[in-house]
Amino acid sequence: MKNTIIPIETNLPHCVAELICVRCGKRWIGVWPEGTPLKSMECENCGPGFVIKTGQDMEESEWR
Repeated sequence: MKNTIIPIETNLPHCVAELICVRCGKRWIGVWPEGTPLKSMECENCGPGFVIKTGQDMEESEWR
């Protein structure tokens, strides 16, 4: 029998939304555990502290 390892994070509630860095303007679709403050989200160019949501939350069917 083949064992499948499933990360514990897979079953935790999470958020999916379009994010933007207010410093450099980069936009991307972010996925993070529910309850994570946006101030701890990081832009790959600028680091933490510059990320906000664009206001567009996404359902799982939209990003899969």
